[in-house]
Amino acid sequence: MKMDMKLSNLNDLNQTKRHNLLHIETTTRCILACPACPRTTWQNMLKRPAAKADLDVDLLEQFLDCEGGKQITKFLLCGDYGDSIYYPDLLKLIRRFRNQVSFHIITNGSRQTEKFWHNLSALLTKDDRVVFSIDGLEDTNHLYRVNSDWHSIMQGVDIIAQSAAQMHWKTIVFNFNYNKLDKIKTFAESKGATFHAEKTHRYGNDSLVPPESYVETNHLYQEEFNDQPFEIEPRCEKNAKIISADGFLHPCDWIRNPQTFYKSQLWKQKERWLEKTKMKDNTYDQALVAIRDWENYVRQNSLIGSDNVDVLCKMLCRKGCVENNKITVGFENNDR
Repeated sequence: MKMDMKLSNLNDLNQTKRHNLLHIETTTRCILACPACPRTTWQNMLKRPAAKADLDVDLLEQFLDCEGGKQITKFLLCGDYGDSIYYPDLLKLIRRFRNQVSFHIITNGSRQTEKFWHNLSALLTKDDRVVFSIDGLEDTNHLYRVNSDWHSIMQGVDIIAQSAAQMHWKTIVFNFNYNKLDKIKTFAESKGATFHAEKTHRYGNDSLVPPESYVETNHLYQEEFNDQPFEIEPRCEKNAKIISADGFLHPCDWIRNPQTFYKSQLWKQKERWLEKTKMKDNTYDQALVAIRDWENYVRQNSLIGSDNVDVLCKMLCRKGCVENNKITVGFENNDR
C-alpha cells in the first residue's frame, strides 16, 4: 500500500516553545562526508578541514546564568559541521543540565561503541528524543551519508529503542530512495521509531537529485537574490537561536553556511553583532540584545531596498516564503 504523505509547515510548533528551545552545535567533529554538509563544502572550498571545536560546558553554564537562560527548557543538539555523538563531553553536558532541560539529539548514528550508546541511554528520560538521520536501508544509506556504517547505526537504534527516550527516524528524499519510502518507513517502525521523510534542496551532488516533486523549492537559490531587493520578514526572534561549537550565539543555523557567511553583514560587521554574542564575554540575555539589533537591521534595510540584506535572509525569510519541506507521517511536532 502506498504511504499516505502530507506536507507539514515547520512553523506549526508553538512559538512559546521556540523561545524555550536552544539549538546547540556541541562540536565540529564528524566522521561522515555528506556531499551537502558545510564541513564538506568548507573542505572543497578551502582545501583544508574545518577547524576542530568543542563546546565548553562550563562556559555554557555561565552564559545561561541569567533570566533568559533560566527559561530554556529544551536543548536541540544538532550540528551544521559536527554530530553530538562525537562530542567528547556529551554525557557531561547532559548530566550538568539534566534537571533544567530535556534533550533532543539529532544524529547520523554511525561508528559509536555499544558502551557509548548504553551510557547515553542510561541518562535519557521520557522527555528526551533521539532522532536518527538515516536516508535509506543497508544498501543505500551510505550513498549520501558517506563513510556511515550500518551495523553500528543499528546497534545505536536498538539500544535507544530500549531506553526511556522517544526515538524517531528521519529520511531525506534522494533519487535512490524516493520510491522506497514505504519500505524505509516500515523498517523504521519495526525498530520502534516514528518516521518522517523530508524534502531538501541541498544535495551536493547532482546525481542525488530526485524527481522535481520531491525537491524543496521555497529556499532554492536564485541569482536575483544577489542584486535585487526583497522585502524580508525576519524570524530571528521567533525561531530557535543556535550556539556554535566555537562559542557564539547566531540568529539561526542557516546564516552559518560557509558559502555565504563570510560575505554576510553579520560577519563583515562582526564587532556590532557577533562580538556581542560571544559566550566568553556575555550572558544569553546580553547576546539576545545583539540578535534583536541584527533582526531590526535586516528589516530596515529590506524596507529601503538595501543590497546589504544577506542572500540567506532572502532565501529563508523573504515575504511570502513558506516552509513546507517535510513530508510527514504521524510526527507533527517537529523542532527542526
